[in-house]
Amino acid sequence: MKIARFLTEQRIDLALDALLIDDASGDGVEPSRDQVIEHMADLLEQSSVIVNATKMRQELLNSQRRTPTFAGHGLFMPHVRTMQSRRLTMAVAVSRAGIDLGAPDDEPIHLVIAMVGPTYDDKQYLQVYKRLSEKLCDPEAIERVVAADQPGEVLRALSS
Repeated sequence: MKIARFLTEQRIDLALDALLIDDASGDGVEPSRDQVIEHMADLLEQSSVIVNATKMRQELLNSQRRTPTFAGHGLFMPHVRTMQSRRLTMAVAVSRAGIDLGAPDDEPIHLVIAMVGPTYDDKQYLQVYKRLSEKLCDPEAIERVVAADQPGEVLRALSS
């Protein structure tokens, strides 16, 4: 299964660190988990398969508030099945510095992969989720994606 069927270069952000907010002292402030999910929803909204972006965003936030999907080794995979998506679509964001989102393993998050898909297409949704989870359980695989300089390199790293 080719990941490129569900992910385009336009939905890959190599600068998630830009979410670090400068406060009055000039220091960066860690973004909240909700801010990261909102950012991922912004990327997902660029897909033509999203029916109602506002509802999709809220369903993704609610899903991750109930049960955040931290996969370990600096990987966060927010996902939701929703009628607001005509078919499976994905977005990816990379933080080279790492962001503390409260993962159970206390590792900073370097890679965020968001997925939304329709409620009626379990098989494809689960196949892609499983494939990504298996591939990225290796910290070196995550490092290859995080080290990418171009969105196309991310696509190739996730597809290989």
